[in-house]
Amino acid sequence: MHTRRTILRAGAGAGLALTASAVAAGGVTAAQASAAGAADFGGLGSRLQGDLVLPGDSRYALAKQNQFAEFDAVNPTAVAYCETPADVQACVNFARDNGISVRTRSGGHNYRGWSTGEGLVVDVSRLRHATVGSTTVRVGPGLQSIDALHALAPHGKQVIAGTCPTVCPGGFLSGGGIGYQTRKFGLGSDRLRSVQLVLADGRLVRASANQYSDLFWGLRGGGGGNFGIVTEFEVAPIAAPTMVFFNTTWSWDKAEEVFAAWQTWQLTSSVNLGSALIFMLPDAAPGAVPEIIVTGGYHGPESEAIAALNQLTALVGAQPTSRFHSDLPYHEAMKTAYGCGDLTQDQCHREGTGPDALLHRTGWLREAYRFFDRPFSASDLNRIISAWDGDRVAGQRRFLHCMAVGGNANRISPTATAFPHRTANFIVGFTTQLDQPTAPDAEAAAEALVAKGAALLDPLGIGAYVNFPGSDLPDWATQYYGDNYLRLKDVKRRYDPANFFRHPRSIGSTSQ
Repeated sequence: MHTRRTILRAGAGAGLALTASAVAAGGVTAAQASAAGAADFGGLGSRLQGDLVLPGDSRYALAKQNQFAEFDAVNPTAVAYCETPADVQACVNFARDNGISVRTRSGGHNYRGWSTGEGLVVDVSRLRHATVGSTTVRVGPGLQSIDALHALAPHGKQVIAGTCPTVCPGGFLSGGGIGYQTRKFGLGSDRLRSVQLVLADGRLVRASANQYSDLFWGLRGGGGGNFGIVTEFEVAPIAAPTMVFFNTTWSWDKAEEVFAAWQTWQLTSSVNLGSALIFMLPDAAPGAVPEIIVTGGYHGPESEAIAALNQLTALVGAQPTSRFHSDLPYHEAMKTAYGCGDLTQDQCHREGTGPDALLHRTGWLREAYRFFDRPFSASDLNRIISAWDGDRVAGQRRFLHCMAVGGNANRISPTATAFPHRTANFIVGFTTQLDQPTAPDAEAAAEALVAKGAALLDPLGIGAYVNFPGSDLPDWATQYYGDNYLRLKDVKRRYDPANFFRHPRSIGSTSQ
């Protein structure tokens, strides 16, 4: 059983947690120090079943980490590890009463770092239960995908998940939730039946189709960190504990043929088929040969999956350089797809989050994704591939990542939930990563590649995905939400009139 601990610096009491030495060690601003000095952090910690971590504590450096190391430069006033809804309520009330800003963190995977900030980080990673009911499953917002799938497999059930083992439902479901299951089972948020959350005034409510229905509408695709802090999702599970996972590779000289064939393949195949096309350069040094991967899952008999893979080969007009397929439990398929198939479940977690965790963090990332309702023309494909493969820079990792969506997800009206992109069949993005973003020239080159990709994709696309937020997206409100944005602002005004929950692109921010 976990014993409650408030982690304060030795000798620090209420209102004294941020001394001058802590400010220097933690890098917090003078304004933060002033706000913290006036706030009774000791009093907050005493009300938590979980832990409160402050600058100067030995665990602070780890507590402020997200998936992306570039945001280690952000120094929160405090990090609260909440273990109950009452913990979350205590944090919200404390922050509101003391004028301290709040950011919510479940898995810490937000590409733009919205799950950290200079105020109080409310971490819900310890709210990670999975409770199986007769018709629904209740999961905590901090239950990582790999753990959710593993916990539900003995029950023959599964929740909609993405492709990364350490992503949590707190962000995934709030923004929509896409993956290899989308075409067969719809978005993750489409299967929500209720959401328990703490509002800005500290109330704990449960939103559903029958109560707080306008809030429930906004929580299905409106993005995390806008309306409150989720403490539980109730989801209709899918009876699909296994899928036929496949992975094929192709030679680079067939790049345009594979891209064109993949689009046709997905548009003409059964909704049982979900896949991604990935162009990859682990090191974009001049002369390096890109890898082409078509991977995904088939939710049906293995014989049908094999037939579908044979169809892709026929459309390309050439044999793949490798091909693998196997009927696997989804949690094993996810591990295999992510490259941790030979690791244990405990090892398949982000380093530092557990004694056995081995998955590395990402140093620095920039990306530009758009949804598309139709395939690219031959000339579009040529321009996109040429831009992605050009301007090589050693040490830069780059991807052209394309995922099939649509299918049964598109049978729902664009206004039925906050997620509007119900004609989309693909999502495509340029992504660059750096392990150690210490050289300004390297960052500038990576940002230039993504900007070039955005300029090519934007005129052809029908919008952007809030869970792949876009490094530079001036018209984000329209791109994310389309005609649903005005209604989302109404929901925001009703449940958070003082804009307590906010980040640089939160609903109702003054720039939109």
